[in-house]
Amino acid sequence: MKIAIIGSPGSGKSTLALKLHKILHIPLFHIDQYFWKPGWQRPDRQEFAKIHDQLCDAPEWIMEGMATRHFEYRLQKADVIIFLDTPLYVCLYRIFKRAFFNFGKVFFSSAPGCVERWPDHEFLKYVWNFNKKQKPEVMALLEKYKNDKKIFVVKNQRDLDELVKNFK
Repeated sequence: MKIAIIGSPGSGKSTLALKLHKILHIPLFHIDQYFWKPGWQRPDRQEFAKIHDQLCDAPEWIMEGMATRHFEYRLQKADVIIFLDTPLYVCLYRIFKRAFFNFGKVFFSSAPGCVERWPDHEFLKYVWNFNKKQKPEVMALLEKYKNDKKIFVVKNQRDLDELVKNFK
């Protein structure tokens, strides 16, 4: 089984992926661990594309993250697509909570050498504009694959609890 989990930063992708990993016992890949270099340095785009596609070609996985330029390939390879359509205010709350409680530490889903820091303007702008810029692209891809993939759009905690329960 291949499960792609996508959504805005702060939507709960990493947490859900870890829960499903513990239930299903299949490999878990956090995209950030393969994308970022130590100190939050951006990778060579071609190098990352190659790594991303190799991960997607594995026989089974749970993969969480966006990497927007590459997620269509991931969705093509996935059997299950989970879109966490979390409200902006929840995402922002979680982002600031994570930064506050984990400041200076490497979060479990982050790349080695990428310590938590206070969210910068560029990152907050991405989150703020996610529903205007990335969500339409996500929704178009979900529509494209709706007949070929098992797709879940999670809008609230009740949806999330039900989804996790179904995987158990």
